[in-house]
Amino acid sequence: MFSGITAKSASAFGAEWVSGRRRAFFLSFIFGFVVRLIPEVLSFPYPIGYDPIYLYAWRIRGGVVWYHWSQVFSTWLLYAFLIPLYNVVQGDPFVLLKFGAALLFGFNACGIYYFATKALGWTVKKGLLASVFFSLQMAALAFSLNFYRNMLGLGILLFALPLVKDDFRSTRRFLVFVLLSVLMVFGHEYSSVILFTVVLGFLVRRFLKGTKINVLKVLMAVFPALALFLVSFYLIVFPIPYGVEKNVISVYEPTGNYHGALFFLRNYLAVYEPVEYYPMYLDIVSQVVSLFAGLYIVALPLVLVGLFKDNVLDSWTALLLIGSFGALVTPFFALDWWYRWMLMLVYPFSFYAVNGITKILRSIHKTQVRWKKLSEIAVKLILILPFFPGLVLMSSMANGMYGSSVPLRDVDDTISAIQWLDAQMDDGSALLAHKGFFSWARLYLDKRRILVYFRDDIEGAIDVALQQGLNDVYFVWWNENIGWYGLTVPNGFIAVFTSDRISVFKYLSHGA
Repeated sequence: MFSGITAKSASAFGAEWVSGRRRAFFLSFIFGFVVRLIPEVLSFPYPIGYDPIYLYAWRIRGGVVWYHWSQVFSTWLLYAFLIPLYNVVQGDPFVLLKFGAALLFGFNACGIYYFATKALGWTVKKGLLASVFFSLQMAALAFSLNFYRNMLGLGILLFALPLVKDDFRSTRRFLVFVLLSVLMVFGHEYSSVILFTVVLGFLVRRFLKGTKINVLKVLMAVFPALALFLVSFYLIVFPIPYGVEKNVISVYEPTGNYHGALFFLRNYLAVYEPVEYYPMYLDIVSQVVSLFAGLYIVALPLVLVGLFKDNVLDSWTALLLIGSFGALVTPFFALDWWYRWMLMLVYPFSFYAVNGITKILRSIHKTQVRWKKLSEIAVKLILILPFFPGLVLMSSMANGMYGSSVPLRDVDDTISAIQWLDAQMDDGSALLAHKGFFSWARLYLDKRRILVYFRDDIEGAIDVALQQGLNDVYFVWWNENIGWYGLTVPNGFIAVFTSDRISVFKYLSHGA
């Protein structure tokens, strides 16, 4: 009888434990979703961040997941979700993107919890703390402003990595990993690179330790994703020409990137862009160090206290540190997008920081009574301070300090200017579309209108337009200098339409 009661009690406890883990998983998603939704709601109806307009809104409205068979090997997964959904709901694509941004952030928040409890073996409470910590970090929120595809890939990564540590003990787990890794390749290339790096590091570390591992099984699990990734790599190096937007003429401007098989590397000393320019090596040092300090200086003590060895986190963190600080070691030959790699450090840093918090809390219980009160005050400060930068960023996002490619106050006027242009332009005219206004033009201008895309060289864009024999050349820009992009309206243009700070300029001649 006693043994029967014990069995029943154990069964009830097990069911309650599983139920508690599921509730915590759901709560982690809801918390991340709500945190990210707040600034989106408060900034409604305007988009927050650069990429929602630059990469997503016009593509969603266009309704094409991929334009050519070769794009099947590209990062199309997010479009495969958003485009069919938009075709059903219609309306403003920015509303869908706002909701989608919150969903992606919630997906990553619950992924943090899942990784903490499954891969690291943490308790439910500690896993929830990791999720909350991540959700309120400035780096995580800043990352979520633009990199939607990257967020999707990393969210999938968080669910795939625990299976690597599990050694694929069952056929079901093996197949789940294969599916998730393939989806990751279609999600984003950075997530794929992290996955392959982690798997390689995992195998090397286990081999050096002499730990028994089925190498063939691991390689078989990762092979489908690796094969797809290599095909996509090949198609980037040797692209198949096809026409997507025949109305777009691009003005080529070198950006410091290497070409061919080294396209993912960059010579930062040769970069010359309004938003990224390093005239001297010290400028690179200044920007790298200042961004790292702004993102992590408050949480860094917790990270250092909580550092621990892990087969997955070690390789993951090492790769991100190389991507973040490689530009300081070899600025002429470093991984591209150093600041994106640095933002992604928030993922492993969240686990280290939370481990640091628990270490400090445990140490308090061991202190003498006379020091407990002082220790508790110190710990409260340690726990609260890392959340302040994220809360400040949330407030800034909600108040429009983080606009899209134009300030939020100019969005309506930009749309008005382009809609006016849409009524004025004909087949013999063109719009000089700077990178900041290019996607707005693709979104609100008739697809038959010719766009001359450029980043800095407006004189080169004018020459290209004139070489096409076009009658009328227009340019949308601010009618007062607001300090964005470091560009001014050149001589030869007159304003033909104005909406507050935004004007449409028409080209007359160089001598006008």
